[in-house]
Amino acid sequence: MLSAGIGIFLYILLHEIGHMIVILSVGGTITDFSIFTAHVSAVGGGYTNLSDMCMNANGALFPLIISYLYILLYQKDSTKVFYRIFSYVFVLIPIVSMLAWVIIPFAYLQGNAPINDDVTKFLTVFCENYHPLIVSVAAVVLVGMGVALMMKKRVIHNFIQEIKQK
Repeated sequence: MLSAGIGIFLYILLHEIGHMIVILSVGGTITDFSIFTAHVSAVGGGYTNLSDMCMNANGALFPLIISYLYILLYQKDSTKVFYRIFSYVFVLIPIVSMLAWVIIPFAYLQGNAPINDDVTKFLTVFCENYHPLIVSVAAVVLVGMGVALMMKKRVIHNFIQEIKQK
C-alpha cells in the first residue's frame, strides 16, 4: 500500500514538473505549484502553438519517459518485495494515464471531450492541421512499448509473484 501511495505521489510530481519544464522553457514564471491539488500556475512566457501542445502533452510524457528509463534500469533479479511492488506501480501509472490520450480523441470527434483537460487542449491546437486519431494511435504505441518493456524486464512477472505469495 505504501508503494502505491509513493507511486501516485511521484506521478503527480513528475506530471506537474513536465508542465513546469515547458513553462520555464518559454520564459514563464511559476506562480503556484501544488502536488496535493495537482496543478501548476504561471504568468508570462512566449507561447506558440507548438509550445502550447508541448505544455499539454508534457504532463503525460515526462512521467512516461522517466518510467521507461526506470524500467531500463530495473533489477529483475531483485527479490525485495517493496522494490518489486513499487516498480510495478511506478511504471504502470504513467502507462495507464496514456489511455486518456487513446480515448479522448474519439470523444473529441463526437464533440464530447472534457473541457480543460490536457488532452482536449492539445487536440484543440493539433486538430487545426491533423486528424485527432493520430493522437490515439501514437498513445497506443506508447502504451504498447511500456507494456512490452514491463514484460521484457519482468516487472509484471515479479509483481505477480509477490501477489501470489501474499
